Amino acid sequence: MSARVLLLAALSTVLAAIARTEMAGAAETLTHRSRHWIVEVPAELAARRSAASWGTAADQRLEEIARRLGVPVPAEPLRLYVDDSTFRLEGRAGGDAPFTLLPERREVAHLVAPEGTITDASGDARLLLQLTWGSPGSESLASAVARAGSGSLYGRPLTPYAAAIHRAEGLYSLRQILRLGADPREGELSPLVGDALGGAWVEQLRESRGGSVLRRLWSSPGDEKAVAAALGASWDQLEKDWRRWLESRPAPPREEPIPPLGGFLRGISFSHEVRRAGYGSDAAASQLARIRELGSNAVSIVPYGFTRAPEEPTVRYLGTDESDDRVLRTLAQARRLGLKTILKPQLWAPRRFTGDIVFDKPADFARWWAGYRRWMLHHARVAALGRADLLVIGTELGGVTRHHEAWRALIRDVRRIYPGPLTYAANWWGDFETMPFWGDLDLLGLNMYYPLAAKGETPRADSPRLRELRAKLTALSRREGKPILFTEVGYAASSAAAVEPWNEEHGPLDPAMQARCYEVVFEAFGGEPWLVGFFWWKWPSHGQGAPGDPSFSPLEKPALAVLQKWYGGRLAR
Repeated sequence: MSARVLLLAALSTVLAAIARTEMAGAAETLTHRSRHWIVEVPAELAARRSAASWGTAADQRLEEIARRLGVPVPAEPLRLYVDDSTFRLEGRAGGDAPFTLLPERREVAHLVAPEGTITDASGDARLLLQLTWGSPGSESLASAVARAGSGSLYGRPLTPYAAAIHRAEGLYSLRQILRLGADPREGELSPLVGDALGGAWVEQLRESRGGSVLRRLWSSPGDEKAVAAALGASWDQLEKDWRRWLESRPAPPREEPIPPLGGFLRGISFSHEVRRAGYGSDAAASQLARIRELGSNAVSIVPYGFTRAPEEPTVRYLGTDESDDRVLRTLAQARRLGLKTILKPQLWAPRRFTGDIVFDKPADFARWWAGYRRWMLHHARVAALGRADLLVIGTELGGVTRHHEAWRALIRDVRRIYPGPLTYAANWWGDFETMPFWGDLDLLGLNMYYPLAAKGETPRADSPRLRELRAKLTALSRREGKPILFTEVGYAASSAAAVEPWNEEHGPLDPAMQARCYEVVFEAFGGEPWLVGFFWWKWPSHGQGAPGDPSFSPLEKPALAVLQKWYGGRLAR
């Protein structure tokens, strides 16, 4: 049976499981009438926090939003639905975003975070503003006004967070923040940056021009001329006022440091698969619990960006299923289970291996690097907000690591945002042994796909090949004065897995060889003092596997038993 047929069969199984879960998820709902809301809460969630408690918090939140925006609280009650199940929320509201507006029902539906709170009060602000002032003239301006109404972003007070962005990354103009004629050479603007700065700008307008400008801004079309006319000022004056206000903000408190990694990381690379069973979903939460029960103590989360470099010197990452909300929810799910987390943003190049990307023209590299830098600074913010234990600043980009001064500057910029340890996931063949900026990082990250055996050989932990490899890695760790982390290690269920570990599509199906490779790696490297952990590639978020699946996944194959044996006790570190 072909890999394509197996993949389609697994996907059908996942979708059927989702459908069964949704039918089972039509749970009893409790209703409570608070001062301003008709609150609906699934009985399962209400058993942990009452509908009355949700209503009291929502009343206080709405009154504060109304005060901040200078609008009245409606006399007729609004509707609030809260749920901590992505499956149930999709059935009720049609999505799994932190909030979903249903204005025809006067309702906002919130996805409850793993910590037991809502994550984005701007949903309440959007509902209040739309019912009070009607439909907005521009999505970007409406988001900015609603963000100002919420007063925060992922729990961070808005103005100090905007000031921190300014100090870490420099000035973003209003044209950039509101995406008015954005220059594609600058790269995509982080939605975290745009959201925070847009809300802070509205706060500046409210302070300097009074609350009456907010309604004009809400109703204005989102172009430069219309916005300037609505505010009664030239665009240049708006830009100058924004810059002056932002630069006058007091220095925000520094992020609490994330401590160095302690102990040995028994890690799993946790991959997003199928949106409704991907990052942040109920299915992903159950798989993280399964990983924890296996004996693992860490997971890496791998959101993807995309590039067609060098032909198109750009990096794109917006609009993917691996949204910031889903990644942050997964980080929180893992943290509540006691798992350490690595955020490992990774580029996908559809036509080539990323390590082969090389730029002949300095101008092309400069344009690509501007986009890469913005992408990585964005994920530095995600890592800081999600309190990830380690951030990987690049993966297998050997063709561009020669620009070492650009990388060193990026590392400095990332450290101004993310207060934890950093590494780079180097390719075994390309840049691991020659990396020019290991000294600027905290760990040596290795995607460990060195061959374990030659063709026709049986892989053995005591083979001359692996003795030589251990000696090489020992010497490199000693030379750099830093430990090594296997940021990836993995083997397909293929007869050629030991010879070409990086190749998922070579050789007949052989799950026993996959398991043998797992065993050899544990035996050969598990006791080395310079090694601080493994991250096995990979465990799909939907949790589906099959004995005939030739992929890297160990699920439903003998390799899973090897993982359980070593992570469950034999790897006593």
